Amino acid sequence: MNTTLTAILTTAALTLGVSAAGAEEFPTRSVTIIVPYSPGSTDTMARTLAKEMSDELGQPVVVETRPGAGGTVGGAAVASADPDGYTLLFAVSSVQTVAPHQRDLPYGFDDLTPVARVAVGPNMIAARTGAPFSTVEELVAYAKENPGEVSYGSAGTGGATHIAAEAIARAAGIELFHIPFNGVTPAVASAVAGDVDLVLGFASAILPQDEGGKLVALAQLSEERTSVAPDVPTLIEGGVDLALPPNTGLWAPAGTPDEVIATLSAAVENAAASESFKNFTSSGLTAVDYADSAAFVDILKKEDAFFADLLPTLKLE
Repeated sequence: MNTTLTAILTTAALTLGVSAAGAEEFPTRSVTIIVPYSPGSTDTMARTLAKEMSDELGQPVVVETRPGAGGTVGGAAVASADPDGYTLLFAVSSVQTVAPHQRDLPYGFDDLTPVARVAVGPNMIAARTGAPFSTVEELVAYAKENPGEVSYGSAGTGGATHIAAEAIARAAGIELFHIPFNGVTPAVASAVAGDVDLVLGFASAILPQDEGGKLVALAQLSEERTSVAPDVPTLIEGGVDLALPPNTGLWAPAGTPDEVIATLSAAVENAAASESFKNFTSSGLTAVDYADSAAFVDILKKEDAFFADLLPTLKLE
C-alpha cells in the first residue's frame, strides 16, 4: 500500500473515531432547557423533568424561563441556538404548529427539531352551572337554535383556547360569542360567576371546578378519554368530529445531530417514567404520554397541516 493511500485511510479512520467519540461523549457540559412562558405549571413540570434528565445524562440540566409573545420569544431563541443539543425548548406544540401561521416570526416549522413528547393536557370545555345545556349534544342543539347567543371566555384573542373554541364552533356548525380575558384564570372565574356560558382550559383549571359543582365539564379535547379525566367524554363522543390535544414536549434547533437527538430522547423517556415526574403530572391533572422523536415528528406534521388549513377560516379578531 503506497504512503499516500495509507495516510488517507489513517486520516479517515481517525476522523470516524473522533466523530464516534464525540457522539458517545454527549453531553460533556450542562444542558439548558428554555421554557417560553412565565413561571407556573409548565415551568415546574420542566424543572421536575430536568432533574431526572440530569441523572440520566450525567450532566446538569438547567431550566430558564424566557416568556413573551405567546411562547415565540423562547421558541425563536432555541431555533437560532447552536444545533449541538445543549439548548432545548420545553413548550406546548402550538409554538411550532400554530404561531408561525399567525404572524411573521424569525423561525418556522422546520427550524425546530422535535426531541420527544412528554405529556398531553388535556384541554377541556365546560359550561357555567345553570346553563341551558349540560352535554355537548345539548350545547350544539341550543346554539343552532340561538346563533351567536352562547358566549365563551378564552385566555386571550388568538391564543390556544380562542382557536380551540372557534374550531369547535366550525366543526359543530354553530356560532359562538367570544369574550377574551387576560389568561385562563380570569376566564374560569367569569364562568364560575355565571358571566359567560362556556370556558376552555387545561383539566387542572376545569376539573376542580367541576368536582366542586361550580362548572359542568362538557368534554375533553383529546382523541380518547385520558386517565386524568376518565368520566368526561370527548368531543367526538358528543358528535363533534374534532380532537385538539395539547402536546407538551421538547425541541432542539434544526440541524442537531441525529445521535444527539436520540440520546436526549432516551433520557426524556426514562425521566418521564420516573416516579417523581409521574407524581407531579398526576397532581397537575396531566397525562404522561411519551413519544420518541420520530413519532413526535409525525404527530406535529399532521398538527401543522391541520392548523395551516384551519386558521385562515377562523374569526380571530
